[in-house]
Amino acid sequence: MKPLLLFKNVRFYILLFSIFLSIFLYFYYQINPDPNYPLIHNLMHNYALIAASYLYIALLIGPFCYNFKTPYNSKLIKARRAVGVSAFYFAFLHYLIGFYGYLGGFSKLFALEPKYLLAISLSYTALVILFLMASTSFDFMIKKMTFIRWKLLHRLVYAAGIFVLIHALLIGEHFQNPNPISITATVLIGFLIYLEGKRIIANLKSISSKNGKSS
Repeated sequence: MKPLLLFKNVRFYILLFSIFLSIFLYFYYQINPDPNYPLIHNLMHNYALIAASYLYIALLIGPFCYNFKTPYNSKLIKARRAVGVSAFYFAFLHYLIGFYGYLGGFSKLFALEPKYLLAISLSYTALVILFLMASTSFDFMIKKMTFIRWKLLHRLVYAAGIFVLIHALLIGEHFQNPNPISITATVLIGFLIYLEGKRIIANLKSISSKNGKSS
């Protein structure tokens, strides 16, 4: 991509913002230490929340653009790949800090309770899915894989979203009891399910109508 085109690409600014945000949070907690929690705890949880937020936005863009026709829909669709890459970026940072810094790596893994093992297994599976999506988010990969195969692979984002949700419900600090974050997340997930449901029903009706005409 030519330099001038790069600076006109919304994906570039999303990725740049994500990198700066991760660095900003690191230095913020270095300069303003939390007396109640160590640095790795705050970074782990903040990176997790940001990763989940990016993943939610990536899931929301499709049904939102389908249900609401706005002048910005084309930009939102174009931005979706960078949003997905950013979700992987923060999820990977969360994994590195949480698994190696907070947990202590593989040596401590099998000493955990079954609930924690399940949560970590699901989140790791989601991370692998996000990695596959991020590594195939470029135009040349779509051409190499063909659009149909690329689309099928990226449908796994729904599985990643479900795995992340279960992970959060099992061991997420902000999802154990009702609080502003958990309540907001519940409302937002309900909104996503509503929009996605409307899109699925409309597609099913369209398929049924075409089948009826062909018969």
